[in-house]
Amino acid sequence: MRTYIYKLKDDTGKTLHGFTDAYDKKDLKKRLRHSNYFFVAAEPAHREKIFNQKVDLESLLVFTRRLSSLIDAGIPILGAMHILWRQTEDKQMQLVISHLRNRLEEGKTLSAALEDFPRIFPGIYRAMIEVAEKAGGLTTILRRLTEHLEYQRVFVARVRRATWYPIFVICFALAVFVGMFTFFVPTYQKVLVRLKVELPFFTQMVLSISEFLRSPWTILGIIILVIGGTIGYRALSRSARFRYGMDRQKLKLPVFGDILRALTLGRFVRSLSILVASGLPIIDSFRVAKTTASNEFVADQIDAVQKKVERGNSLYDSFREVPLFPVMFVEMVGVGESSGTISQAFAHLADHFDEEVDYKQSRFFTYLEPALILIVGAIVLVTLLAIYMPIFSVWQGLMH
Repeated sequence: MRTYIYKLKDDTGKTLHGFTDAYDKKDLKKRLRHSNYFFVAAEPAHREKIFNQKVDLESLLVFTRRLSSLIDAGIPILGAMHILWRQTEDKQMQLVISHLRNRLEEGKTLSAALEDFPRIFPGIYRAMIEVAEKAGGLTTILRRLTEHLEYQRVFVARVRRATWYPIFVICFALAVFVGMFTFFVPTYQKVLVRLKVELPFFTQMVLSISEFLRSPWTILGIIILVIGGTIGYRALSRSARFRYGMDRQKLKLPVFGDILRALTLGRFVRSLSILVASGLPIIDSFRVAKTTASNEFVADQIDAVQKKVERGNSLYDSFREVPLFPVMFVEMVGVGESSGTISQAFAHLADHFDEEVDYKQSRFFTYLEPALILIVGAIVLVTLLAIYMPIFSVWQGLMH
């Protein structure tokens, strides 16, 4: 049998997509005959490719929020999936929902069906659904997942702001530097040559930099360096040891390292709080929450804490023995553990890290923008002085 992606239309003309196995297109049409939809087209597909696809965070958030509302309204899970399949506009999400519906019709659990799409439904998502299936309260779990995904959206925006804005600033400063030395300076270089005067060392240095940047060999060297560096970095990134070392060094960067640490720890404890509050055992919660740490060094430190807890150590002692976690973090965990409110303690810590990220980002950008103005201004001023100093000297000579 082969896997086919098919296209149907309902009585309103809306296009719907799904996939299933069939011997050929004729067999597929026969299988879909009783679906009450109009068959449009079908094409062969690779099942593994469909299962390894990704959808954006917004699509997953919309799916979860709608599923939560439908279940809360008392609609059975299978009926809710059928409604979502018809409501969803995104083709990829239609394929996912159609498969989930088929698996549920086969008698599989929702958590088992979600396992087929590991790149769409993360570990924390699947684990919480499994907890709900065992202990009940699917509506509550889906509501928590919706809140978690909304937090993830904010988290992604924070990461982008923390990384892309400094990159933009650096690129802008470089663009000004290159523009001044490759377009502005050569224009006035011809004027300086016509003056036939001895140029100051400062001016000669600026002209030499300009000629160097405009040299074909320099341009070729930069291109080779960029391409070679990109290829080399990608090759090294396949090494777990290299990624571990890079992630560790990122945390040591001034300002940016503190922001990254707060972002990563905040995401981890937020996930831990939701999992523990949902009823997942603490060890299992660690195992799932650890996967949310995008920094391999941080993930390794979390793993060290997890192993200590597995050996019977308290959460307080386990976190205290790992240097990554600050004193306030450890003390709040200790208070939560002793009072039996550990999930609330994790939630408070997550809020604290969010506030810390916002504060440090605002301070960082407050200093960064004036620094950009100073750097760009210095580049322009130095270039103008180097160009106009000989011209002013000649003009003063003529006046005398």
